[in-house]
Amino acid sequence: MINLLNIFLLFIIIGLGFLVWYLAKKNKENENEILALEKEKKELDNFGSGLEEYNKKMQEKKEQAKEKIMELFGIKDKISHSEVVKELGVSKNTVIRYLDELETENKVKQVGKTGQSVFYTKI
Repeated sequence: MINLLNIFLLFIIIGLGFLVWYLAKKNKENENEILALEKEKKELDNFGSGLEEYNKKMQEKKEQAKEKIMELFGIKDKISHSEVVKELGVSKNTVIRYLDELETENKVKQVGKTGQSVFYTKI
């Protein structure tokens, strides 16, 4: 009986030792993760002003592109996506976003719903 009790206590001690080792290992991993996240946060904070500047430049680029689209209406009465893609040298999705913004600003009107029959006119 005492022998079984000793074996049982030995297993409990070994189990607790393993648990302490596992928790210490996890704690170390968590500390390393926290340090990595703090480092990334500092890098992002430093990059923040650069990101703001980048966003400003991208906004200026978009406004210039939208102005160029409006200049196309001085040459033509209606324009298609593909004509703007050729003129600006950007993707069709970007052109659609620009034209959608111009439509929201009540500067152009979309004629047609989908496909190659879609074109835009100046309001």
